[in-house]
This record gives sequence, structure tokens and C-alpha cells, in this order.
Amino acid sequence: MKKTLFTISLILGTLASSYSQISEDYQLKQASKASYNWFKNINSANYPAAWEDLSIEVQNNFNKEDWLIGINRMMNSFGEFSGRKEVSREFKSSLEVKDLPDGYYAIFQYESNYKYTLNHSEQLILHQDHKQKWRVLDYSYDFNPGEGFIEE
Repeated sequence: MKKTLFTISLILGTLASSYSQISEDYQLKQASKASYNWFKNINSANYPAAWEDLSIEVQNNFNKEDWLIGINRMMNSFGEFSGRKEVSREFKSSLEVKDLPDGYYAIFQYESNYKYTLNHSEQLILHQDHKQKWRVLDYSYDFNPGEGFIEE
């Protein structure tokens, strides 16, 4: 009897672990699509659409017109976009940031190429809202200025 219970527990544990991994992979795939669309809007200067894909928390912290002006200036200072490669992705059910509830979070790291920057890396953190839509919670970047870079 003990052997049977152990076997059943082992099977159930394995199934739960497999389901969890499948769920995480699915969530990362969905978040990756949202990430791609957000960057597509940013890199094609469709900033109003990019604004709509920001999390409500971000939208509540910024004036829309100020954000649109700021993102335009920033992207102009980077120069023409010429490519992006995903370096890593990670799924988390919580972040070590206060005031953020447990939920679904996806963190993507990229190596990117812009005309006026060198060694450009970008990070995008997305979270799932109450309607299970992936939204951009944070965008950060690091680079070395290249020839022609002008900080606006």
C-alpha cells in the first residue's frame, strides 16, 4: 500500500511539474508576442499604440503627451533601428519590487542595434493584467554612445 501511494504521489508530482512547465512556456510565448508588438510599434514610431500596451500602473504614473514626446526624443537619439536579438527570457510569479502583487511576469533581455549606439542592450518586463493581457511594465536599456549620438 505504501509503495502504491508513493508511486501515485510521484506520478501526480511529475504531472504537476510538467503542467507547470508547459504553462510557463505558453505564458512566455504569449508575452513574447506582446513584446514583439510593443517593439514593432516603438521602432515604427507608432507611439500611441505603444502607449496603449503599457500597464495601467505605468500609464497612471505618466502624462500621455509627455510620455509620447519623451519616447520620440529617446528613439531619435538612438537613431535608425536595424535589429534585435533575444538573449534571455524568464517567467516569474512575483518580483522583488514593493507594491507589485504576485502575478505573472515575463522578463526579456535583448541585444539591439541602433545607428547611433554601440553595445545596446534592452530589457522589457511585462505583466499580465486582470484580463490576462500581457502589458509592458518596464523598459530599460544600456548602451555606449556611438558616432552621431546626440542626447536630447
